[in-house]
Amino acid sequence: MSELITYQCELKEGIHARPAGHIERLCNTFQSEVVWKNTRTGLQGNAKSALSIVATDTLFNDECQITISGDDEFDASLQFGELLGKLASFETTHNDEACAAPDGYLPRSLRELRADYVQGTRISGGVAIARPLLIQSLSLADLSVRNPGFIDTPAQEKARLLDGLESLKREKEASLANSSGVEHDIIQAHLSIITDIAFQGNIAQYLSENTNVWAAIVRAATDFCDILNQSSSKYIKERTLDVLDITVQLLGHIYGEDVLPRSSLELHEPVIILANNLTPGKFLGINKAYLAGMVLTATGKMSHTAILARSLGIPTLTDIDFSALDLPSREAIVIDGDLGMMIARPDENMLRYYRHEIVIRQTMQQEILADISTPAATSDGHEIAIAANIASLTEAEAAFSNGAEGVGLFRTEMSFMDRETPPTLEELTALYTRVVRLADGKPVIFRTFDIGGDKPVDYLSIVVEANPFLGYRAVRTYPRYLDLFKMQLRAILSASAAGDARIMIPMIASVDEVIWCREVLQTVQQEMSAARLPYRENIEMGVMLEVPSVMFAVPEIAEHADFFSVGSNDLTQYFFAADRGNTQVESVYDNYSPAFLRAMKFVADQMHRAGKWIGICGELAATNDFLPLFIGMGFDELSMSNAAVPVVKHALRDMDYEKCQALVTNVVAAKSTAQVKALLDHPDVKAKTSKPILGREFIIDNLDAANRNEVIKKLTDNLWLRHRTDNREKLCDDLWAREDTFPTAVGFGFAIPHTKSDHILHSTISVAKLISPVIWGEQQVDTVFMLTISKSAGNNEHMKYFSTLARKLMNEEFRNEIKNSVTSEALYNRIVRTLEV
Repeated sequence: MSELITYQCELKEGIHARPAGHIERLCNTFQSEVVWKNTRTGLQGNAKSALSIVATDTLFNDECQITISGDDEFDASLQFGELLGKLASFETTHNDEACAAPDGYLPRSLRELRADYVQGTRISGGVAIARPLLIQSLSLADLSVRNPGFIDTPAQEKARLLDGLESLKREKEASLANSSGVEHDIIQAHLSIITDIAFQGNIAQYLSENTNVWAAIVRAATDFCDILNQSSSKYIKERTLDVLDITVQLLGHIYGEDVLPRSSLELHEPVIILANNLTPGKFLGINKAYLAGMVLTATGKMSHTAILARSLGIPTLTDIDFSALDLPSREAIVIDGDLGMMIARPDENMLRYYRHEIVIRQTMQQEILADISTPAATSDGHEIAIAANIASLTEAEAAFSNGAEGVGLFRTEMSFMDRETPPTLEELTALYTRVVRLADGKPVIFRTFDIGGDKPVDYLSIVVEANPFLGYRAVRTYPRYLDLFKMQLRAILSASAAGDARIMIPMIASVDEVIWCREVLQTVQQEMSAARLPYRENIEMGVMLEVPSVMFAVPEIAEHADFFSVGSNDLTQYFFAADRGNTQVESVYDNYSPAFLRAMKFVADQMHRAGKWIGICGELAATNDFLPLFIGMGFDELSMSNAAVPVVKHALRDMDYEKCQALVTNVVAAKSTAQVKALLDHPDVKAKTSKPILGREFIIDNLDAANRNEVIKKLTDNLWLRHRTDNREKLCDDLWAREDTFPTAVGFGFAIPHTKSDHILHSTISVAKLISPVIWGEQQVDTVFMLTISKSAGNNEHMKYFSTLARKLMNEEFRNEIKNSVTSEALYNRIVRTLEV
């Protein structure tokens, strides 16, 4: 007899490495054999091998049959059934925006240079200029040819294999202990390949055919890669690079440097690496200080190398066959990760363009980071705390380095997951205390463990449910796992002796749950007092607002909770009864819905009437569209990813609180999502206070420009740095639209480019005296007055200034005064008198 389980795959990426790893680890605790069969493909594999499971090509909605045979088959089938109910939580999430293909838009200032470029696909954005470094990529076919040939006895070959596997395993385990984030996940996946029983079994099978271990390893890896390459899923195909990576590393451990030198790239100058592919192992060994960018012909956007490149912000492209290109060896090439293109032989104008682009981006980044320690506030002084969402000490360090004013959400359940037993009190206390000390007086909100639903933990016997998001999770599990809950509260209380630690309870749906949690907290406090253990007596306990029922129970809950924080993702999901991961209902999951936004304003108003502080955690708080709304609604704190913190703090300084409030009034009165989006397209939320049309910062008396295009771009970029435009590319396009109609040179060496645009926040006159004249249409120009007028200005404002300037330029005395002004201050004073601004 045997147990048969039927399963329909719910994972959009299919059964990939992470869920397959969980299946493998569970099945290896059984005595029974477990066979996974995909009924669509007819492929089956040993479920005790992650590679074998992935090789069945199980995709979204595929029906699978799992057969369990052996002495413990009944118990095994129960545990396996539970795991299948949790597999959706192992879905790998990707930053689609980070690797989105270009939409075909090319800025007019770049088109003007008539670039000879090769279009590729964006993996990671950014710009790089450096000489190319061509890296020869090893393939499994190459490895087969490089077999050293010598062979020992079967016993000696097997011993060599086992020693190599153990050596590589120890190396990976050591690396795993010192890694975090994306790098940690990838090393874990590689460790899974090393210990995979099917991979090891196939190698052993080939060894029995009187071959050496080199050939056995390469043949076993080739077999798995051939199967993976047959998948219709690009994501699964991209795992072949990981198999190749481990194969190369394993052969290196067994045969040593003499036969297969370990590939560490020694870089001593900035380079752009060009390779057919680059394994994650080789990438991790590169000195990133000199890695300017990468062009990888055959590396997919979801390969582990691509994920690493994005996590480190290294400009990277794929889908470019550089083998047919005439590439220089010592001269620089350019890659534009934002536009997904490579320029193999840039001319001097192109190099000037991108050198300037790099400088401008660095300047803006420096400005954003310069004031990270300044408290976040709008231009009119309305303060709002900008905090970070974290899950580890490493992320805490990054958050405070980026200017976070606290931790709005510490996802503590991460310490409970991916392990066989719960963490100890000592572990949690040490971690929480280090984070609180790192905060140096800033608040750290610890969300108590949110386990169940999409975050299963194997050592807790939480039964599989038809809809775990609406089931037994978070606070609902605490009475059953009371000792675990009390232990975590004790750890947070102990950490509170070192600073401002706070407690937040997830998935609260009623006042009774809050009262119960408060009573448990008081019990733990009494126990610690009796043991004379230090803690913060007035520690705050708040509620995470995810369940809509809380919105209508604020007065009674507020009697027992010190603060509230909206979990935007789950609240949206429960508000619309729409699974946020289900593409079939993604249009229902709508943050732009007027009903949802009215609910957000309602809850913020309710909290303040109750005298309570309210925050919001989630990336929704950091988006350009919703940031002014949450400010206008009166949220006291916005908590987001580390990277978003300095950008949002910087953006806040240009906003006007009263205008944000007015925007909220209009948005909640909207009758449709389309109306909301229209209102948020060009919202009037920027401060308009004392922004003169002319300022000394817009006078450049020695502009280095090689042509008209460069003049317009540099003046527009200066407007961006001075916060006069939030879309410099589109503003350039608007200026060029007039230039294309009729060049704006007016004679005597002067030009007056001008536009009335939606993309200028404050009408501005920019002035530049050029180091060397440029051709403007058919005239030589050495002095430029650029008029960028907001469409909100009067109908004739831009023509008023244009006409005044054109008339003055007919006066030789005025022209000479401008030409002879040797400083920007003198130039500024003369123009102010002339234009009366």
